Amino acid sequence: MPAPERLRLEYEKNKPLLRELRDYVSQTLRPYCESQGYMFLDRIKDIESLNEKLEGGRYGSWDELDDLYACTVVIPVPEHEQEVLDKLARNFELVRIRDRSQVKKAPDVFRFDGLRWYGRMRAQEADRRQPGLEKLTFEVQVLTAFEHALSLVTHDLVYKADNADWRRLRLAAQLKAAVEQLELIIVAFDQAADSVRTSPWPDTDVKSHLIDSFKALVAQGLVPESLVPGSWRRFADNVVQLIRSFDRNPQNLAAHVDALLQAARADLGAPESTAPPLSGSLFRYVLSLMQRPSVGGRIDKFVIVESSDLAELYGIERVEKRFRFPGSGSPS
Repeated sequence: MPAPERLRLEYEKNKPLLRELRDYVSQTLRPYCESQGYMFLDRIKDIESLNEKLEGGRYGSWDELDDLYACTVVIPVPEHEQEVLDKLARNFELVRIRDRSQVKKAPDVFRFDGLRWYGRMRAQEADRRQPGLEKLTFEVQVLTAFEHALSLVTHDLVYKADNADWRRLRLAAQLKAAVEQLELIIVAFDQAADSVRTSPWPDTDVKSHLIDSFKALVAQGLVPESLVPGSWRRFADNVVQLIRSFDRNPQNLAAHVDALLQAARADLGAPESTAPPLSGSLFRYVLSLMQRPSVGGRIDKFVIVESSDLAELYGIERVEKRFRFPGSGSPS
């Protein structure tokens, strides 16, 4: 349905302001979100959506409109909200906040209740731009990843549907309840994990033993902090993959890990004059141990990125399966 002419004229008159507001907010928040690992999305409301909004009778004047420009910051879990609020406070003028605690709802009701922050450009910033920018209020929704996913999935299916279907609304509420449950589990992940019944699984047991043992070597000062992996789980996965490159029998995995750890303890616990130098990465040190006769492993079937420290520090003179970079020729 066409929008009234007066509304269309006002909308077109404000478009340049909205575009400049969008540029400024986006240039402020997008780099911040990228640095924090958050998702950033934004939009300028189109004339059709604006017309439908005004037909609801909720707004009495143009100056009351608060989401002609709106953006969304997607965070992992609600605990990150305060960081985003602090960023908004540093860069914009607050008009009002509608947070989760202000949305009244019965305990058996599940509907959207994400944080909404409303603000304007600071006067000193607006004064250097087009007249009228200082009056524009914009909206920032701060949603969790699950809330954002739910919004994407249900928006067109429910809220833009061509009918009023009780069953669809009921299903959307159930999905919202499931999202709340998932977020509760994530926020209390460590406590929830303690209540999960464990089942024996050799891979997990071996990897846990491997991680705990190397962490102990770090705690004893035998492995420098600079060699601590960014992810202990990934380190353990890589060591197990190395072992499986030469022995795929799962029954032998624990024995290989024990031989590796025994060699590491003896090696690193030696007098300072004979202890090996450690550099590069902890995994490269493991590569050097694996080829020792006492460990009984091999590295010739495992793909390795070559570097000078392999030979200089770890005595690995030849790499059979080299990682190939562009232009490096055929595989070895």
